[in-house]
Formats: sequence, structure tokens, C-alpha cells
Amino acid sequence: MILKNLFRRKGRTTLTLVGISIGVAAIIALGAVGQGIKTGFAAMTGGSQGDLILSQAESLTALMSSIEESVADDVRSLPEVAAVDGMLYTNALLNDTTYLLVFGYSPDGFAVERFRIIEGQSLGEARGVRGAPLILGRRAAETMGLKVGDALRITGSTFRVVGIYETGSGFEDRAAVVPLEEAQALALLPRRVSMLYVKLKDPTKADRVQARIERRLPDVAVTTSAGFADQEQLLELLDGVAMAIAGLAVVIGGIVMTNTLLMSAFERTREIGLLRSLGWRRGRVTGLILGEAMVLALLGGVTGTGLGVLAIAAVSRSSSWLGVFGSQLTPGLFGRALVTVVALGLVGGAYPAWWASRLLPVEAMQYEGGAESRATRIPGGMTLRNLWRRRTRTVLTLLGIGVSIAAVVALGGIAEGMLGAFGVMMRDSKTDLFAAEAGIDADFSAIDERVGARIAARSDVDAVSGMFWTGASTEEMPMLIVYGYHPRELAIRRYRIVEGQPLTARRQVIVGRMTAERIGLEVGDTLRLLESSFRVAGIYETGTAFEDAGVVIGLREAQAVTGKPRQVQFYLISLRDPGKAETVKAELAAAFPDIDFSLTSELGEAMSDFRVLQEMADQISFLAVLIGAVGMLNTMLMTVLERTREIGVLRAVGWSRPRILGMILKESLVLGAVGGACGIPLGVGLGGLIGLAGIWGGALGPIYTAQSLVQAVLVGLLAGVVGGLYPGWRATRMQPVEALRYE
Repeated sequence: MILKNLFRRKGRTTLTLVGISIGVAAIIALGAVGQGIKTGFAAMTGGSQGDLILSQAESLTALMSSIEESVADDVRSLPEVAAVDGMLYTNALLNDTTYLLVFGYSPDGFAVERFRIIEGQSLGEARGVRGAPLILGRRAAETMGLKVGDALRITGSTFRVVGIYETGSGFEDRAAVVPLEEAQALALLPRRVSMLYVKLKDPTKADRVQARIERRLPDVAVTTSAGFADQEQLLELLDGVAMAIAGLAVVIGGIVMTNTLLMSAFERTREIGLLRSLGWRRGRVTGLILGEAMVLALLGGVTGTGLGVLAIAAVSRSSSWLGVFGSQLTPGLFGRALVTVVALGLVGGAYPAWWASRLLPVEAMQYEGGAESRATRIPGGMTLRNLWRRRTRTVLTLLGIGVSIAAVVALGGIAEGMLGAFGVMMRDSKTDLFAAEAGIDADFSAIDERVGARIAARSDVDAVSGMFWTGASTEEMPMLIVYGYHPRELAIRRYRIVEGQPLTARRQVIVGRMTAERIGLEVGDTLRLLESSFRVAGIYETGTAFEDAGVVIGLREAQAVTGKPRQVQFYLISLRDPGKAETVKAELAAAFPDIDFSLTSELGEAMSDFRVLQEMADQISFLAVLIGAVGMLNTMLMTVLERTREIGVLRAVGWSRPRILGMILKESLVLGAVGGACGIPLGVGLGGLIGLAGIWGGALGPIYTAQSLVQAVLVGLLAGVVGGLYPGWRATRMQPVEALRYE
């Protein structure tokens, strides 16, 4: 009976399945990427033959860890240690869309042995190569179309592909491996590594040796190779994003399902009354509707799982920021999708089941269909009266569109807020041009200070300020932003000290007001950051949450903790005549081809971090709006079906097909516009909650521009057009005689 009931209205059921499956596909795809990264971290350490892993203490992620190679000598001196090997991670942006992960290993070390050569030769075997040797992962080679003997240019250096390897880990098989010294030169990190692998003579003594190393080297984080991946803050962030998308899918999909099942119950009012008169109890009726909801949700889950697998296959073949990390499907991921669809079924079926169970047999059997309340009349013409006939359905449709638009507004506000905060930083520091290393992700940018000196010597340059921007992790703030500036350069002057004093000596830190309140810091306290202790010299305010939720240390200290002596991550350039910024930019680009120079107004397009954030927000927003539009289409199809005889009457009295189409489109456009308007305040509230939640520590201050709010309403209208076109077309195809006979 359940399947028969669901497929009475095949179009309605199919559209509901589409809405559910899109949400499930998003959960599967993003969860698989997160699992792929976790598996990659586990493979990177577990397959290295190392028993213990050493990395920078309090680093936000192992990918940003940096420790001295000399630490290896201290560890080798322990009698329980058989060998120590280092690895350095960096990445390269080969073009606007192609990312390449790059690992540096010693060609003669034990850790590189896990890269099984399937074509060509290993790094240790490479001799007489024109250019530095490089081995490329099989999947990276396939994606980039490279083979043994080909040249690959990475951030100004030419490498020769001497071999193709395979490890079985998508994370590594989409990467490249170069000699450790070459990776250090690429990243401008001489004598530094991201982590050290420690091989023990007796692996059963790992816990004891770990404790001994921790006592001997308190500034280094020590974990077992098996437990390394579980310490990653990056994985927690991705898992949180996946859970948020799952929640969004449950909410929007639940609204669509509730609408579908409620309309199904309305149509079957007399049938339910008959069942009740034949002895069906309320619990049995409730079970029937909930059963339909669960079957609908499970069918959508199965379809969504298939779509998710196809999406993963497509992403895996790309070199985008998601593709390079790889993906992996696990039983746990399918279990999460199952829990989601079960929750979806319960949420979507609860109210329709309750409504159906409350029907009285006599009243239900006398039901003739039509509006929920014929007596109520409202102003606004035919369009609003038609929508008001089914108030519950209209409200649920508005809610679905509103939640979809809220996701667009919230995510767009956060992306705009981060870009806007960075823009305010540049404006208040009087920055006209922004410089970062070319061909590499902004997080790994490194520019020699001599470049800054040459830029500062130009007559048209007023000031040049070096800057670092990295992250640290504390118990109170898992993602603490750390800025590095020279105490006497122009850019640091925008940090207004409200307590204490500015930076005046080494090992000092000034703390943003929000950070001081959250961690409980006062002037004179000690703050532990990235293996080093700093004394709080002052507390500052800038009025920008992105900065007030961070800390500022001196440029030399930032160079020390990131392992980049005499280098900066970015240069902020102030000109004597800002009107000549375009000209100066072109001249600097010609003089320094390895540096990217951008106008401050171009930062959103120039910095890969902002591009990735915007792409992610756009993709999630697209999914949310797509599900909402499917719900709108479903609603309008139902309303056309209900009004078949009415449309037949209108056609019989002379209404043309375009006029019928216009009537349906007006109704869908009103739903879209009102849903968009309702979604704006909901999105503003949601964005505020995301900015204040969890790991961000209040650093994300959403910004909502008039343009973005108008865009939200336009997106709602677009959903209305998409949702109304097919139902409107279907209404115009009705023949008057057949429509009047419809029962």
C-alpha cells in the first residue's frame, strides 16, 4: 500500500526524491573528501615506517608545522631510536585552477620507500637529470597529462619527472615528491621540516620513548603514527562543515517532504476517513503516513548516494582544491547518510501523520477537496487568493525557499566579511599594492626581505611593511590567528592599544580585545604560541573582528616560529601617489616575475584562500537553492493539478494559453520573492551564529551589502521562475473539455 500511495502522483514523488537525493549527495561527497584527507594523513604517517611523529607544538595543522632539522640530531642520540627521517610539505598553484601538493623527502631515507615506483626510477636512483628530479603520483600524472621525462615548472624552478609512483592513498597519489633540499628551496625554508619520523629499535616501547622525548623537547608535539591523524584541527573543521550541510539538507528536505506528504494526506482525506470508519486506529494511520515518509526518504537516500559517488568520481579527476586531497568512501559515511535520511523521514512525516490521525471519520468522508477555508478572503487579487487557498502548503513552500535563501545570505555574508576585513586591514594600513609569492598558495608564500628593500628604494614608494599571517591552536581558541609585523613599520600603527603598550622588545605580544576576553589574558601575562612564550605587552582594538580575535607578534618572532628567517609572507606597499597604482604594479611585476602584485581592490580574485572560500560558499548555496527550487516546482505542480477543473473553466470562458502561463508564473514569482525576503533576516541571524560558533572564536564578522541582499531576492525570484515554468506550461496544455471532466 505504501508504494502504491507514493506513486499515485509520480511527478510529485519524483521531485521530492530529487530534493532529498541532492542533499544526501552533498553529504556523501563532502564527507568522502574529509575522509580522504584523514586517510591521507594516516597513510602519510602510518606507512612511513616511523613509530613516532614529531611536529610543531600548537600548530593549527601539520601542513603548516615547521621545526628545525637539528631536532633530529637530538632524537637520534636516544639509545632506543633506530633512525630519524624528515618530511617537508608545501604546495603549488600551477595555474588559476590547478593545485599540486609537494612533499620533500630525503632520497636515502626510510620514509620515501613507501612511494612504490610503477614507471621510471626513484629519487635515489636518478642520475644526470636535466633539472631537479621529481616523482609524480599516478593520479596527478593522469590529471596533468605528464609522463616520465617531461618537465614541470613549479614556482620558478624546473623539475624533471623521473618516475611515477603509487601508494594507494589518494592524498599522496595526487601529489609530487622531490628531494628534501629542493622542497626547502621551493618553500624558502632552509634546514626546516614539517615533521620528523622516528623509527624505534623496539616499537613496543613507543609510549615510553614518547614521554622521554616530550620531557627532553617540550616545544615539540610528539604523537604515535597511529594517532597522528586524530590530532588534526583541519579534519575537525571539515567534519563540522559536513555536519552543517547534513543539517541544512535535513531542514530543507524535511520541509519539502512535509509539504508532499501533507498534500498527499489532503487528497486522501475521504480515503483516510473510510479507513478510520473500518476500524483503523489513529496509531495505524500515523504508521501508514510515517511509513510512506520513511520509504520516500530511503529511496532518496539510495539515489543521493549514487549521485554522491558520481560527484566524487568527477571531483577526483580534477585538480581543484577538493580534488587534490582525494576522497574515500567508508561504511561510516554511508551510516551517516542513513541516519540523515531516517531523521529526514521522521521530521518530514511527523506533522502530516499527526494531521491525518486527527481526522474524524464522518467529517473526512464528507470532504470534497478544495481550499482549506473558503470563507476567508484576503486583498491582493487572484494571485494571493490562489496561494492562500492552501495556507499550510504555501507557508511550507515559503519556509523551504526562505531557508535556502538564508544559506545563500549567511555564507555570502561570511565570505564577504572575511574579504571585507582584509580590505579594511589594507585600507587602514594605507596599503595600495599587495605582494605575495607567485605560483603558490598564499598560506605558504615566502618573499626574501631583499625584495622588500628594493621595492622600498623606489622613489614612488612611500612605505613597505612586511607581514605574516598564520594560525595557532590553544585550548580556548582552536583557531587563533597570529599576525606578524615589524614594530616600527607603517602597517602595525593601525592596532590601537587600549591597555598596556605597543611592541617594544623581543618575545612580546599584543592581544586583540576578543582574544584577551576569551582566553582570560591581561597585560603582563604569558601566552604560549607555536613553541614559544610571549609576554602580553598590550591589548588592542581595531574594530574588525577578524583582527580583534587574533594576536600580533614582532616580525622577527614570526619569522622564527614559522622557520622563515629574513623572509616575509606578504608585503604591504604604500605609494606616494595612489593614483599611479596600476602603473607601479605593472613595473613591479616586470621587475619581480616571481612575485604577484595586486591592487587592494583585487584581493578577492588574487588570493587563492579567498577564491576557495567563495567557491565553497557558492557551491553550498547552489545546492541549497536547487533543493528549494525543486520544492517550489513540486508545490506549483500540485496546485495546477488541484485546479485542473478551474483552469478548464478559465480556458472555456476565453483565457488564452499565455494568460494561464502568466497566472501560474505570477504565483511562483510571489512565492519566490516573499521566500527570499523572509530568508534575508534568517540568513543574517544564521551568519552571526556561524561567526560566533566554535573554533572561529568570533573572528568571522559577516558583512551584508545592499547588493547581496538584493541578489538574495533575485535568487528567490529565479527559483520562482524555475519552479513555475514547467507547471505553467503543463497548465497551458490542458484541453478545456478534458479539464472540466477531471475528477
